Amino acid sequence: MKQFDSINFLLKFALVLYSLMLLGTLTSCTDDPLSDLPDNYTMELDGRLDTTNEGLYKLKLNSTQNSIQTIHRITGKLLNHGEEPLYPQLVEWESSHKWTLNDTAYVFIRRTINVLGDWVDVDTIYVQGFAGSIVPTINEFSYSGTDGEINTVIAPIDEMVGDTLIVKAKFEDLVETIRIVLE
Repeated sequence: MKQFDSINFLLKFALVLYSLMLLGTLTSCTDDPLSDLPDNYTMELDGRLDTTNEGLYKLKLNSTQNSIQTIHRITGKLLNHGEEPLYPQLVEWESSHKWTLNDTAYVFIRRTINVLGDWVDVDTIYVQGFAGSIVPTINEFSYSGTDGEINTVIAPIDEMVGDTLIVKAKFEDLVETIRIVLE
């Protein structure tokens, strides 16, 4: 009889435990009304520059001795239902301008130390393997970040002064465009 009581107790205990687990599972589910909504992305761009009367951005090209390019960051927002996407989203960028590399890409100088402890140039090699390569004026991909922020970098060259650079950002069906007058 004692064995029958302990089996009966274990069965009741298992039944109560199972009922509590089932109740906990059923009551812990919540219905998130936003989970049923389709994605509703919006995207806006900011050239981070002064504008003309026509609403075009203006970029003053300022190359240096070390670079013929002017580097500038373009930013914007990619939001879903007005909020940051749940995870980073890939944004594709393109610009209307490219340029051709036509000079020496690298110079290798082999150096050694002579018997007096001074550096001496032994050999110089000019690498021109990249001549004729087409160089885009924009970084072509980026991911959205904190608060849905998106960024890319443009780098037009001095020969483009007077042109209007068109920049497009694409995400799924969304395409946003800005125009930048190169001064």
